[in-house]
Amino acid sequence: MNFRVDSIDHVEVFVSDIESAARWYQKVMGLEEIHRWEPSPVMIGAGGTLLALFPARSPAQPATNTESTRVPGWRRVAWKTDREGFSQAQRHLSELEIPFAGPIDHDISWSIYFADPDGNALEITTYNR
Repeated sequence: MNFRVDSIDHVEVFVSDIESAARWYQKVMGLEEIHRWEPSPVMIGAGGTLLALFPARSPAQPATNTESTRVPGWRRVAWKTDREGFSQAQRHLSELEIPFAGPIDHDISWSIYFADPDGNALEITTYNR
């Protein structure tokens, strides 16, 4: 094969309020705004991984021929950190009163699971056992 990808550039995330979501991801995950198109998306990220925040279509709005129905879709976005960052993330989420599941032992890694205010699934994982 002559073609090979380097990494994920960005993941599209559909949110009910872009400004609110951008603030939440900055406060909770430390993501910074990278670029903004008008009216959307807003690109936020850290460490070379980006999220593209798009406005979610309400269930009452029909899809246009340029929109997907958003089904099927991604299940969650997992963010990698080191062992200390993993412990700090748990303390940080607890201080912000954001419920999370875990830590879960996956033999080669540990993970915690939670969601953003729109219910988009998130994970923080570490491979440093």
